Amino acid sequence: MDYSQLKRFAARQRSLLLAESEEKAAYCGFMRLCALAVADWSALEELNALPLKLRYAFFREKCRQLGESFGGIFSLYGELPLPSQLLAEEGTSAELQGLQHKYFGDLRVLGWLHQYYNEPYREEIAVGLKSSKRLSAERVAAATQIFTPDWIAGYMVQNTLGRFLRSHGFDIATGEAYFGDDKICKESIRPEDIKLIDPCLGCGNILLSAFDVFMGLYRNCGVPEAAAAEKIMRLNLFGLELDERACAVAETALRLKSAEYGALVKPHVYDLTGVSEIAGSLINGDDIRITDDKTAAIGRILNEKYDIIVTNPPYLGKAAMNIELSGFIGEYYSAYGADLFSVFIARTIKICANNGLLGFLTPSTWLFLQSYEKLRQLIYKECSIQTMLHFEYSAFDDATVPLCAFTMKKTPDCGRGTYLRLTDFKGDMDLQRQKCLEGIRNKSCTYRYEADTSNFLRIPTAPVAYWLGKRILKAFDGVTLGETVPVREGLITGDNDRFLRRWYEVDKDKIDFTVSHKKKWCLLNKGGEYRKWYGNREFVVNWENEGTEIKSFRDGSGKLRSRPQSLDYNFRPSVSWSQITSGELSVRYFDSSFMFNVAGTSAFPRNECELLLLLGLLNSKTASALARVLNPTLNMNPGDLARLPLPEFPDDCQAAEELVRENIRMCREDWDSFETSFEFKRHPLI
Repeated sequence: MDYSQLKRFAARQRSLLLAESEEKAAYCGFMRLCALAVADWSALEELNALPLKLRYAFFREKCRQLGESFGGIFSLYGELPLPSQLLAEEGTSAELQGLQHKYFGDLRVLGWLHQYYNEPYREEIAVGLKSSKRLSAERVAAATQIFTPDWIAGYMVQNTLGRFLRSHGFDIATGEAYFGDDKICKESIRPEDIKLIDPCLGCGNILLSAFDVFMGLYRNCGVPEAAAAEKIMRLNLFGLELDERACAVAETALRLKSAEYGALVKPHVYDLTGVSEIAGSLINGDDIRITDDKTAAIGRILNEKYDIIVTNPPYLGKAAMNIELSGFIGEYYSAYGADLFSVFIARTIKICANNGLLGFLTPSTWLFLQSYEKLRQLIYKECSIQTMLHFEYSAFDDATVPLCAFTMKKTPDCGRGTYLRLTDFKGDMDLQRQKCLEGIRNKSCTYRYEADTSNFLRIPTAPVAYWLGKRILKAFDGVTLGETVPVREGLITGDNDRFLRRWYEVDKDKIDFTVSHKKKWCLLNKGGEYRKWYGNREFVVNWENEGTEIKSFRDGSGKLRSRPQSLDYNFRPSVSWSQITSGELSVRYFDSSFMFNVAGTSAFPRNECELLLLLGLLNSKTASALARVLNPTLNMNPGDLARLPLPEFPDDCQAAEELVRENIRMCREDWDSFETSFEFKRHPLI
């Protein structure tokens, strides 16, 4: 469904309401009005038909009545002042009634309206995150809330809860995103004993999807709908959330859901306000101080084992964590602390029952990056990946990172997993959904793969390289680049604007082109744009008196700002690549006239023959494909290429060496044909 109309509505009303009202009153007024429309559309119509002076009393009384039955957003913060814009002629309520009624037949609309209303606040925080600003406790929830699209929630629930039920012999209908491959287990289980939790609840759309599956289960077992809805709320569904507002929306949506079937039941969903505002549901139940019914319930929930865990955990890098959160993770989850989502995966594996199933929507960075190696090893040891959707980098508008959704079973040996590689289908999530459904239906489609996690362990750092064939996997059995030649990261000046220049910005007579070490400026390999074989020779660095000024460059407190590393490798022939890439690997030759810095990561062969062969190999399509396995992002770090497998070089390499020399010669002529080269003579067209 196209929610763009809702998005515009929420953004406009936020601006108008905040112009005249305190933030808390503006938010609650807006969300209560929207929840009223979902609960009773006719009440909205009746409200707008009343004279203006009667609307306030009507709205307050209606919210009080709805609060008794559905709690949550109707009860949050108690009674608050109502902004005049909310109920004015042509105000919020009138514009809300003008929206298409079809939106309000789906309880998930409350979650989307909550997100859209808070979008400007989340964007404001995101600006701080880009500059590695640490977030205070009250901002962590707002910054990390990215709500799960309905079809992805359906995919995760169908392939965890749905698969679990069918494997236990329950004949239930599955949705369009179900992968199938049911395997019946011998253990029997009662529907009332199955526990599912979302420990990062958000506005509850995952639990709403799970409710529908459980309702189908109880119907098939002959349980009346009202009794089934009550059992689901009391026995099957659980949720925890750091943000009290999102949790209030989830509570109301779930209570409205059960009311559709004749049951008025408060669900087991709790916000962690006043209980654990730093670590959220990462804490242990035994660590909670029991002071009331709420803390007792949260303690019990955190101490349980769950058959099904489905969640979209918060995404927050280490650099943005405040001191308290960083300290907690360092003490209890240091091996998985590169990002908050990684910690949540480790935590949920711990509370999942043996042979239980888990479903996640997370950044796809954990599939490959070296900083998540310990998380991957934990997953391979404890679980088996069963299905995965690997999304295109920019398909998810609400996230600023590439994403994947996946399901696992808590057992280390469960056969081969099925993966859909959607990374080549550029477009929005509607296109991703379409391709996902095609891949599920068509087992022979070109972007559907099957892989065993044992194969991933053959690759250095064990990335989830599910698309690799046997021949490429075999390549990783050999020695690596880092085992063959030194791979180094170069100089960090601490202030490039101060110490670096382009060669044509300084007196040419003061540039050391011959490595005499008697001049102020030395040639510097600083990475640069995509270019193979030769080029990107533009910069010089102030290395007067062997870099005395850089080596002693300190901040106001006396801390060394520069990092003069790998100095022994300066002025040595090398093959080099840019740390920031365009997605394809491009490697260049540098002679002994150059220093190198952190952006021009380099390898240093022992002799000319090895250099030429290595340069040719690294510029091959095969090397580029293997490099994408080790790190498919735009940042090619030294450790990534150091893990690249190398073949055995043949004894007679003369033909290959000549081809590499010819490539260097042609690319050098091209580079030198423009005035940006310090060896430029004349333009080739003259």
